[in-house]
Amino acid sequence: MSSRESPMLRVGRPLTIVQFATGFPSWGGTELHLLNLSDQLQRRGHDVTVACRPGKWVESRARELGLKTVGFNVMRQFDVQDFSEIRSFLRAKRPDVVHAHWSTDIVAAGLTGLCERVPVRVLSRHMPYPFKNRVGAALYTQLFFTNTVTVSDSVRKVLLRSGVPDKRVEVIHHGTDVEVFQNISVSRESVRAELGLADSETAIGIIGRIALEKGHKYLIDALNSQIGNDSLKIVVVGNGPDEEKIRGQVAGLGLNDRVRFLGFRDDINNVINALDIVAVPSTWDEPCSAVIQQAMALRKPVIGTTTGGSPEMIFNDVTGFLVPPADSKALANAIIRLAENPALRQELGEAGAARVENLFSLRVMVDKIEALYNRQLHRAAGTGAMKNALASS
Repeated sequence: MSSRESPMLRVGRPLTIVQFATGFPSWGGTELHLLNLSDQLQRRGHDVTVACRPGKWVESRARELGLKTVGFNVMRQFDVQDFSEIRSFLRAKRPDVVHAHWSTDIVAAGLTGLCERVPVRVLSRHMPYPFKNRVGAALYTQLFFTNTVTVSDSVRKVLLRSGVPDKRVEVIHHGTDVEVFQNISVSRESVRAELGLADSETAIGIIGRIALEKGHKYLIDALNSQIGNDSLKIVVVGNGPDEEKIRGQVAGLGLNDRVRFLGFRDDINNVINALDIVAVPSTWDEPCSAVIQQAMALRKPVIGTTTGGSPEMIFNDVTGFLVPPADSKALANAIIRLAENPALRQELGEAGAARVENLFSLRVMVDKIEALYNRQLHRAAGTGAMKNALASS
Protein backbone atom coordinates (compact mmCIF):
# COMPACT_ATOMS: atom_id res chain seq x y z
CA MET A 1 0.00 0.00 0.00
CA SER A 2 1.43 3.39 -0.96
CA SER A 3 1.65 6.32 1.44
CA ARG A 4 -0.85 8.19 -0.74
CA GLU A 5 -3.40 5.41 -0.44
CA SER A 6 -3.21 4.80 3.31
CA PRO A 7 -5.33 7.77 4.49
CA MET A 8 -8.07 6.72 2.06
CA LEU A 9 -8.86 3.67 4.18
CA ARG A 10 -9.61 5.69 7.30
CA VAL A 11 -13.06 6.81 6.21
CA GLY A 12 -15.21 8.57 8.82
CA ARG A 13 -12.42 10.72 10.25
CA PRO A 14 -12.22 14.53 9.85
CA LEU A 15 -11.23 15.32 6.27
CA THR A 16 -8.41 17.45 4.95
CA ILE A 17 -9.98 19.72 2.34
CA VAL A 18 -8.61 22.36 -0.03
CA GLN A 19 -11.19 24.74 -1.50
CA PHE A 20 -9.83 26.41 -4.65
CA ALA A 21 -10.59 30.10 -5.19
CA THR A 22 -7.43 31.05 -7.08
CA GLY A 23 -9.43 32.42 -10.01
CA PHE A 24 -11.42 34.96 -7.98
CA PRO A 25 -10.13 38.55 -8.10
CA SER A 26 -12.92 40.09 -5.98
CA TRP A 27 -16.20 39.19 -4.23
CA GLY A 28 -19.46 37.80 -5.51
CA GLY A 29 -22.05 35.08 -5.01
CA THR A 30 -19.75 32.16 -5.81
CA GLU A 31 -17.05 33.51 -3.53
CA LEU A 32 -19.54 33.81 -0.68
CA HIS A 33 -20.77 30.27 -1.39
CA LEU A 34 -17.23 28.90 -1.16
CA LEU A 35 -16.45 30.79 2.06
CA ASN A 36 -19.72 29.80 3.75
CA LEU A 37 -19.10 26.18 2.80
CA SER A 38 -15.50 26.32 4.07
CA ASP A 39 -16.53 27.94 7.33
CA GLN A 40 -19.25 25.37 8.00
CA LEU A 41 -16.99 22.43 7.15
CA GLN A 42 -14.37 23.75 9.54
CA ARG A 43 -17.00 24.14 12.27
CA ARG A 44 -17.80 20.44 11.74
CA GLY A 45 -14.21 19.52 12.55
CA HIS A 46 -12.65 19.26 9.10
CA ASP A 47 -9.23 20.70 8.25
CA VAL A 48 -10.02 23.31 5.56
CA THR A 49 -7.61 25.46 3.58
CA VAL A 50 -8.70 28.07 1.03
CA ALA A 51 -6.34 28.39 -1.94
CA CYS A 52 -6.79 31.94 -3.25
CA ARG A 53 -5.11 34.94 -4.84
CA PRO A 54 -2.84 36.81 -2.41
CA GLY A 55 -4.08 40.19 -1.25
CA LYS A 56 -7.61 39.80 -2.63
CA TRP A 57 -11.01 39.84 -0.90
CA VAL A 58 -11.37 36.07 -0.61
CA GLU A 59 -8.09 35.82 1.29
CA SER A 60 -8.93 38.59 3.75
CA ARG A 61 -12.46 37.31 4.36
CA ALA A 62 -11.26 33.73 4.79
CA ARG A 63 -8.80 34.87 7.44
CA GLU A 64 -11.53 36.84 9.20
CA LEU A 65 -13.46 33.56 9.43
CA GLY A 66 -10.44 31.83 10.94
CA LEU A 67 -9.74 29.75 7.84
CA LYS A 68 -6.26 28.80 6.72
CA THR A 69 -5.22 30.21 3.36
CA VAL A 70 -2.50 29.56 0.81
CA GLY A 71 -1.72 32.01 -1.99
CA PHE A 72 -1.57 31.11 -5.69
CA ASN A 73 -2.15 33.20 -8.81
CA VAL A 74 -4.24 31.56 -11.52
CA MET A 75 -5.24 34.21 -14.03
CA ARG A 76 -6.84 31.98 -16.67
CA GLN A 77 -7.84 28.36 -17.15
CA PHE A 78 -4.57 27.13 -18.65
CA ASP A 79 -2.34 29.36 -16.53
CA VAL A 80 0.35 26.99 -15.23
CA GLN A 81 2.73 29.52 -13.71
CA ASP A 82 1.98 28.22 -10.21
CA PHE A 83 1.41 24.62 -11.29
CA SER A 84 4.55 23.22 -9.65
CA GLU A 85 3.91 25.21 -6.47
CA ILE A 86 0.34 23.89 -6.27
CA ARG A 87 1.60 20.34 -6.78
CA SER A 88 4.19 20.80 -4.05
CA PHE A 89 1.54 22.16 -1.70
CA LEU A 90 -0.81 19.24 -2.36
CA ARG A 91 2.05 16.74 -2.00
CA ALA A 92 2.88 18.16 1.42
CA LYS A 93 -0.74 18.66 2.53
CA ARG A 94 -1.99 15.29 1.25
CA PRO A 95 -5.64 16.38 1.22
CA ASP A 96 -8.56 14.03 0.94
CA VAL A 97 -10.53 16.57 -1.08
CA VAL A 98 -9.85 19.33 -3.58
CA HIS A 99 -12.91 21.32 -4.59
CA ALA A 100 -12.94 23.86 -7.42
CA HIS A 101 -15.74 26.37 -7.97
CA TRP A 102 -14.83 28.23 -11.16
CA SER A 103 -13.67 27.40 -14.66
CA THR A 104 -10.37 29.19 -14.08
CA ASP A 105 -9.46 26.60 -11.44
CA ILE A 106 -10.27 23.51 -13.51
CA VAL A 107 -6.67 22.80 -14.45
CA ALA A 108 -5.13 24.21 -11.27
CA ALA A 109 -7.25 22.06 -8.97
CA GLY A 110 -8.24 19.14 -11.18
CA LEU A 111 -5.00 18.28 -12.94
CA THR A 112 -2.74 18.88 -9.94
CA GLY A 113 -5.14 16.89 -7.77
CA LEU A 114 -5.07 14.06 -10.29
CA CYS A 115 -1.28 14.12 -10.46
CA GLU A 116 -1.01 14.03 -6.69
CA ARG A 117 -3.62 11.26 -6.43
CA VAL A 118 -6.08 13.21 -4.32
CA PRO A 119 -8.95 10.72 -3.90
CA VAL A 120 -11.86 13.21 -3.98
CA ARG A 121 -11.75 15.92 -6.65
CA VAL A 122 -14.97 17.93 -6.96
CA LEU A 123 -15.90 20.53 -9.57
CA SER A 124 -18.87 22.78 -8.80
CA ARG A 125 -20.56 24.55 -11.69
CA HIS A 126 -22.37 27.69 -10.54
CA MET A 127 -23.28 29.17 -13.92
CA PRO A 128 -25.44 27.89 -16.83
CA TYR A 129 -22.56 27.71 -19.29
CA PRO A 130 -21.69 24.55 -21.23
CA PHE A 131 -18.21 23.19 -21.74
CA LYS A 132 -16.78 24.45 -25.02
CA ASN A 133 -16.57 20.97 -26.55
CA ARG A 134 -17.23 17.34 -25.73
CA VAL A 135 -13.55 16.51 -25.43
CA GLY A 136 -13.16 19.10 -22.68
CA ALA A 137 -16.36 17.90 -21.01
CA ALA A 138 -15.05 14.35 -20.90
CA LEU A 139 -11.57 15.38 -19.80
CA TYR A 140 -12.76 17.54 -16.93
CA THR A 141 -15.68 15.48 -15.61
CA GLN A 142 -14.30 11.97 -16.13
CA LEU A 143 -10.56 12.38 -15.56
CA PHE A 144 -9.60 15.59 -13.78
CA PHE A 145 -12.52 15.41 -11.35
CA THR A 146 -14.19 12.47 -9.65
CA ASN A 147 -17.45 14.35 -9.10
CA THR A 148 -19.27 17.28 -10.71
CA VAL A 149 -21.84 19.29 -8.76
CA THR A 150 -24.29 21.85 -10.14
CA VAL A 151 -26.17 24.42 -8.06
CA SER A 152 -29.45 23.68 -9.82
CA ASP A 153 -31.05 21.16 -12.13
CA SER A 154 -31.16 23.81 -14.85
CA VAL A 155 -27.34 23.97 -14.81
CA ARG A 156 -27.17 20.17 -14.78
CA LYS A 157 -29.22 20.08 -17.99
CA VAL A 158 -26.80 22.51 -19.64
CA LEU A 159 -23.91 20.17 -18.83
CA LEU A 160 -25.80 17.15 -20.13
CA ARG A 161 -26.36 18.93 -23.44
CA SER A 162 -22.61 19.58 -23.67
CA GLY A 163 -21.83 15.88 -23.39
CA VAL A 164 -21.40 15.23 -19.66
CA PRO A 165 -22.86 11.80 -18.68
CA ASP A 166 -25.86 12.06 -16.39
CA LYS A 167 -24.28 9.74 -13.81
CA ARG A 168 -21.33 12.15 -13.45
CA VAL A 169 -23.44 15.12 -12.30
CA GLU A 170 -25.13 15.69 -8.95
CA VAL A 171 -27.39 18.63 -8.08
CA ILE A 172 -26.74 20.32 -4.73
CA HIS A 173 -28.53 23.64 -4.55
CA HIS A 174 -26.81 26.67 -3.15
CA GLY A 175 -27.98 27.21 0.42
CA THR A 176 -28.75 30.28 2.53
CA ASP A 177 -27.79 30.56 6.20
CA VAL A 178 -31.42 30.94 7.26
CA GLU A 179 -30.78 31.44 10.96
CA VAL A 180 -28.20 34.19 10.41
CA PHE A 181 -30.30 35.87 7.72
CA GLN A 182 -33.33 35.98 10.01
CA ASN A 183 -31.31 37.90 12.61
CA ILE A 184 -32.84 41.34 11.98
CA SER A 185 -30.90 44.24 13.52
CA VAL A 186 -33.16 47.14 12.46
CA SER A 187 -36.93 47.04 12.74
CA ARG A 188 -39.21 46.93 9.72
CA GLU A 189 -40.79 50.22 10.85
CA SER A 190 -37.43 51.98 11.05
CA VAL A 191 -36.32 50.86 7.59
CA ARG A 192 -39.65 51.82 6.02
CA ALA A 193 -39.40 55.25 7.67
CA GLU A 194 -35.88 55.61 6.23
CA LEU A 195 -37.23 54.78 2.77
CA GLY A 196 -40.25 57.04 3.11
CA LEU A 197 -42.72 54.15 2.87
CA ALA A 198 -46.10 54.46 4.57
CA ASP A 199 -47.76 51.45 6.19
CA SER A 200 -50.52 51.63 3.59
CA GLU A 201 -48.08 51.37 0.68
CA THR A 202 -46.95 48.10 -0.92
CA ALA A 203 -43.18 47.90 -1.39
CA ILE A 204 -41.87 45.63 -4.15
CA GLY A 205 -38.12 45.04 -3.96
CA ILE A 206 -35.67 44.06 -6.68
CA ILE A 207 -32.26 43.19 -5.30
CA GLY A 208 -28.89 42.62 -6.94
CA ARG A 209 -26.76 43.79 -9.83
CA ILE A 210 -28.50 46.30 -12.07
CA ALA A 211 -28.05 44.73 -15.49
CA LEU A 212 -30.41 44.23 -18.41
CA GLU A 213 -30.69 40.46 -17.89
CA LYS A 214 -31.96 41.01 -14.34
CA GLY A 215 -35.24 42.39 -15.69
CA HIS A 216 -35.42 45.79 -13.96
CA LYS A 217 -36.88 47.26 -17.15
CA TYR A 218 -39.90 44.95 -17.06
CA LEU A 219 -40.58 45.63 -13.39
CA ILE A 220 -40.56 49.38 -14.07
CA ASP A 221 -42.89 48.83 -17.05
CA ALA A 222 -45.19 46.78 -14.80
CA LEU A 223 -45.32 49.64 -12.31
CA ASN A 224 -46.01 52.14 -15.09
CA SER A 225 -48.98 50.05 -16.23
CA GLN A 226 -50.54 50.71 -12.81
CA ILE A 227 -50.10 54.46 -13.11
CA GLY A 228 -53.19 55.22 -11.07
CA ASN A 229 -52.15 53.04 -8.14
CA ASP A 230 -49.86 55.34 -6.18
CA SER A 231 -49.67 52.90 -3.25
CA LEU A 232 -47.29 50.65 -5.22
CA LYS A 233 -43.62 51.50 -4.71
CA ILE A 234 -40.47 49.85 -6.06
CA VAL A 235 -37.26 49.61 -4.04
CA VAL A 236 -34.13 48.98 -6.13
CA VAL A 237 -31.23 47.60 -4.09
CA GLY A 238 -27.79 47.31 -5.69
CA ASN A 239 -25.83 48.90 -8.48
CA GLY A 240 -24.42 47.80 -11.80
CA PRO A 241 -23.55 48.59 -15.40
CA ASP A 242 -27.09 49.51 -16.47
CA GLU A 243 -28.09 51.66 -13.52
CA GLU A 244 -28.14 54.87 -15.54
CA LYS A 245 -30.39 53.28 -18.17
CA ILE A 246 -32.88 52.20 -15.49
CA ARG A 247 -32.76 55.58 -13.80
CA GLY A 248 -33.40 57.16 -17.18
CA GLN A 249 -36.37 54.87 -17.78
CA VAL A 250 -37.83 55.77 -14.38
CA ALA A 251 -37.39 59.50 -14.98
CA GLY A 252 -38.76 59.29 -18.52
CA LEU A 253 -41.93 57.62 -17.26
CA GLY A 254 -42.34 60.16 -14.46
CA LEU A 255 -41.94 57.54 -11.74
CA ASN A 256 -39.23 59.16 -9.64
CA ASP A 257 -41.55 59.50 -6.64
CA ARG A 258 -42.51 55.81 -6.80
CA VAL A 259 -39.07 54.21 -7.21
CA ARG A 260 -36.32 54.28 -4.56
CA PHE A 261 -32.70 53.55 -5.53
CA LEU A 262 -30.77 52.43 -2.46
CA GLY A 263 -27.44 51.44 -3.99
CA PHE A 264 -25.41 48.70 -2.32
CA ARG A 265 -26.55 47.65 1.16
CA ASP A 266 -24.71 45.26 3.46
CA ASP A 267 -27.81 44.90 5.67
CA ILE A 268 -29.87 43.30 2.95
CA ASN A 269 -31.87 41.23 5.42
CA ASN A 270 -33.11 44.41 7.14
CA VAL A 271 -34.19 45.80 3.78
CA ILE A 272 -35.98 42.61 2.65
CA ASN A 273 -37.74 42.45 6.01
CA ALA A 274 -39.20 45.91 5.33
CA LEU A 275 -40.59 44.90 1.92
CA ASP A 276 -43.95 43.34 1.10
CA ILE A 277 -43.03 41.52 -2.11
CA VAL A 278 -39.72 40.55 -3.72
CA ALA A 279 -39.43 40.40 -7.51
CA VAL A 280 -36.73 38.46 -9.39
CA PRO A 281 -37.79 39.14 -13.01
CA SER A 282 -34.64 37.76 -14.67
CA THR A 283 -34.65 37.21 -18.40
CA TRP A 284 -31.60 34.94 -18.36
CA ASP A 285 -31.25 31.44 -16.89
CA GLU A 286 -30.69 32.54 -13.30
CA PRO A 287 -28.97 29.41 -11.93
CA CYS A 288 -29.86 29.49 -8.22
CA SER A 289 -30.87 32.93 -6.99
CA ALA A 290 -29.74 33.64 -3.43
CA VAL A 291 -32.24 36.51 -3.32
CA ILE A 292 -35.15 34.10 -3.80
CA GLN A 293 -33.93 32.01 -0.88
CA GLN A 294 -33.31 35.09 1.28
CA ALA A 295 -36.77 36.49 0.61
CA MET A 296 -38.36 33.14 1.41
CA ALA A 297 -36.35 32.92 4.64
CA LEU A 298 -37.91 36.25 5.68
CA ARG A 299 -41.41 35.10 4.76
CA LYS A 300 -41.79 37.29 1.69
CA PRO A 301 -43.70 36.09 -1.37
CA VAL A 302 -41.48 36.02 -4.44
CA ILE A 303 -42.37 36.70 -8.05
CA GLY A 304 -39.86 35.02 -10.34
CA THR A 305 -39.67 33.96 -13.96
CA THR A 306 -39.93 30.55 -15.55
CA THR A 307 -36.24 30.55 -16.52
CA GLY A 308 -33.20 28.81 -15.06
CA GLY A 309 -33.34 27.49 -11.52
CA SER A 310 -36.05 29.81 -10.22
CA PRO A 311 -38.89 27.28 -10.79
CA GLU A 312 -36.93 24.79 -8.67
CA MET A 313 -37.24 27.11 -5.67
CA ILE A 314 -40.51 28.98 -6.21
CA PHE A 315 -43.49 26.64 -5.95
CA ASN A 316 -45.99 28.48 -8.13
CA ASP A 317 -49.13 29.60 -6.25
CA VAL A 318 -47.70 28.12 -3.04
CA THR A 319 -44.59 30.17 -2.14
CA GLY A 320 -44.91 32.81 -4.84
CA PHE A 321 -45.69 33.28 -8.51
CA LEU A 322 -43.84 32.40 -11.71
CA VAL A 323 -44.32 34.53 -14.82
CA PRO A 324 -42.81 34.36 -18.31
CA PRO A 325 -39.60 36.38 -18.74
CA ALA A 326 -39.89 39.87 -20.27
CA ASP A 327 -43.64 39.88 -19.69
CA SER A 328 -44.52 43.13 -17.92
CA LYS A 329 -48.27 42.46 -18.06
CA ALA A 330 -47.98 39.10 -16.30
CA LEU A 331 -45.62 40.67 -13.78
CA ALA A 332 -48.08 43.48 -13.09
CA ASN A 333 -50.93 41.01 -12.63
CA ALA A 334 -48.93 39.03 -10.08
CA ILE A 335 -48.02 42.22 -8.20
CA ILE A 336 -51.64 43.39 -8.06
CA ARG A 337 -52.86 40.01 -6.88
CA LEU A 338 -50.41 40.12 -3.95
CA ALA A 339 -50.81 43.83 -3.24
CA GLU A 340 -54.55 43.48 -2.87
CA ASN A 341 -54.40 40.44 -0.62
CA PRO A 342 -52.23 40.74 2.55
CA ALA A 343 -53.51 37.36 3.78
CA LEU A 344 -52.25 35.70 0.60
CA ARG A 345 -48.87 37.39 1.04
CA GLN A 346 -48.63 35.96 4.54
CA GLU A 347 -49.73 32.49 3.42
CA LEU A 348 -47.18 32.33 0.60
CA GLY A 349 -44.49 33.79 2.84
CA GLU A 350 -44.99 31.16 5.53
CA ALA A 351 -44.89 28.37 2.94
CA GLY A 352 -41.72 29.82 1.48
CA ALA A 353 -39.98 29.94 4.86
CA ALA A 354 -40.72 26.26 5.44
CA ARG A 355 -39.53 25.37 1.94
CA VAL A 356 -36.19 27.17 2.21
CA GLU A 357 -35.51 25.71 5.65
CA ASN A 358 -36.17 22.16 4.46
CA LEU A 359 -34.58 22.28 1.01
CA PHE A 360 -32.37 25.33 0.47
CA SER A 361 -30.69 26.15 3.77
CA LEU A 362 -26.93 26.31 4.25
CA ARG A 363 -27.20 23.36 6.65
CA VAL A 364 -28.86 21.19 3.99
CA MET A 365 -26.28 22.22 1.38
CA VAL A 366 -23.31 21.42 3.65
CA ASP A 367 -24.90 18.11 4.72
CA LYS A 368 -25.11 17.05 1.07
CA ILE A 369 -21.60 18.18 0.12
CA GLU A 370 -20.09 16.54 3.20
CA ALA A 371 -21.96 13.33 2.33
CA LEU A 372 -20.63 13.53 -1.23
CA TYR A 373 -17.05 13.85 0.02
CA ASN A 374 -17.42 10.83 2.29
CA ARG A 375 -19.23 8.77 -0.33
CA GLN A 376 -16.47 9.34 -2.86
CA LEU A 377 -13.84 8.65 -0.23
CA HIS A 378 -15.53 5.30 0.46
CA ARG A 379 -15.39 4.53 -3.26
CA ALA A 380 -11.72 5.47 -3.44
CA ALA A 381 -10.95 3.38 -0.37
CA GLY A 382 -12.69 0.38 -1.90
CA THR A 383 -10.82 0.81 -5.17
CA GLY A 384 -7.53 1.10 -3.31
CA ALA A 385 -8.24 -2.01 -1.25
CA MET A 386 -9.15 -3.97 -4.38
CA LYS A 387 -5.91 -2.92 -6.11
CA ASN A 388 -3.89 -3.95 -3.07
CA ALA A 389 -5.64 -7.33 -2.90
CA LEU A 390 -4.96 -7.99 -6.58
CA ALA A 391 -1.35 -6.91 -6.21
CA SER A 392 -0.75 -9.26 -3.30
CA SER A 393 -2.56 -12.26 -4.80
